Amino acid sequence: MWTVGELAVGERRSPQTVAPGREARPVSATLVTMATTTVEHRWSGPDTGRYALWVADRCASEPQHCVRVTTVGRSPDGRLVAQTEQLTGTPLPDALDRIGVPTVGVAVTLTLPLLELAIDAAAGAVVLGDARADDVLVDDSGAPVLVDHPPDADPGSAPLRTSEAPGATALVQAARAVWERVDHREPCRAAVDGAVAGALGGAVEDLRRLVAVVQAMGPPRPVRWEPPADVYAVVAPAPPEPTGLLAVVQDVVERGVRLGRGGVRVPARALLVGVVVASGLVAAGVLGLSAA
Repeated sequence: MWTVGELAVGERRSPQTVAPGREARPVSATLVTMATTTVEHRWSGPDTGRYALWVADRCASEPQHCVRVTTVGRSPDGRLVAQTEQLTGTPLPDALDRIGVPTVGVAVTLTLPLLELAIDAAAGAVVLGDARADDVLVDDSGAPVLVDHPPDADPGSAPLRTSEAPGATALVQAARAVWERVDHREPCRAAVDGAVAGALGGAVEDLRRLVAVVQAMGPPRPVRWEPPADVYAVVAPAPPEPTGLLAVVQDVVERGVRLGRGGVRVPARALLVGVVVASGLVAAGVLGLSAA
């Protein structure tokens, strides 16, 4: 079930534990309120085979960067039903559009957890279903989370999609999408691009080599969202209109003194200078007459 709403940015907590369940960037790195996607699935399928294996594996572990199963039961017709947690975040392509050109540190933040998850999947430590790059959600703290689809789920519980890849391959493709947004003039791009291309086959050693290359690029940096133009449009309130003597003084200071009805306006400074000069001339004349 997919719904879209305006949700406040904040730290995402695990539905099963009190402490935050994922490696997340500092709360200070999440700066704005933004339109996000809320994802929640209820899958059904056979109680044997790959689907049952996916459900059992997801229930037996507390995965850090893929969707968790919160409830398991039976449907009226005896099918194995798995309810996933409700996740809120931004699909990776939309997040990259919001970020613009990620720095190397931000690219490390977004891709390193995904690649480590791909290693676990390739090594058999975790069971992943099929996925696409847009199945990666960047949650409100900047942590990437894979919302994979279990294999062999009942057609009625799985949305029809034309392009999917095995989970580990989809994670590498998502990482490639991030690094392709990094400025091509960065010296690291050639090394990362080559390692990504070599890891698309999903071999464990190639994935480990890719992780080593990404780790060598530098430390991870917080993901900083740029606010959309219409989120914080601050408009200063109009000042109150002056009245009485204050209005007259403001008019003279800002627009000058009007000479005669419908006449031109003389700037207050020029008029003040003229008054001072005239006063000086009068004073000099008075003193001259007194001396005579």
